[in-house]
Amino acid sequence: WVDLDNVEAPEDDLRLRGAAKGAAMFARGEGIWMGERDLYFACTNGGAAKLGQIFRLTPGRTRIPDRMELFFESTDPEQLNYGDNLTVTPKGHLVVCEDQYTDVVTNHLRWIDPQGRAYPLALLRAQTELAGACFSPDGKTLFVNVYSPTATLAISGPWIG
Repeated sequence: WVDLDNVEAPEDDLRLRGAAKGAAMFARGEGIWMGERDLYFACTNGGAAKLGQIFRLTPGRTRIPDRMELFFESTDPEQLNYGDNLTVTPKGHLVVCEDQYTDVVTNHLRWIDPQGRAYPLALLRAQTELAGACFSPDGKTLFVNVYSPTATLAISGPWIG
C-alpha cells in the first residue's frame, strides 16, 4: 500500500502517481467478492491477451502478511472473455460474468474451479452484459442480472462446486 495526496485527482493522474510510488496497476478493475478466506477481483481487460485476469488476495492473519496472486489469466476467448462481475460459490468456486461488446454476441457465465480451470456455465445471446451474480442464502439458487433489457434470472442448482 502507498499513501497518496490529492486523491480526487482532477488531473486524472492518480494511477500514474501510485505506480511511480511502487503501487501495482490493474487493468479495468471491476468485480470483487470476499469468500470464506480469500478476496477475488477481476481485471476485465487485463493480461497479455487483454481478455481478463482474476486476482486473489489472501488477508494475513496475526503476523502473516497479506498475499496477492494472479489466480487466473485468460489466453483465449473460449476460457474467459472480459470477465467482470464475479461471485464465490458456497464451495469456493467462482462464477464470472462476461462483459464484452463485439459484433459477435457471446457473453457467458464462466465457472472457475479452485485450481484455476475455466468452464462455460451459461451463454446469453443478447448484446448486453451479465452482472451482479450472487447466490441465495441456502446456496441453491444463482441470481444474475441482464443489463438491457433489464431482467434478473434465477438459476437453480444443485451445484457441484
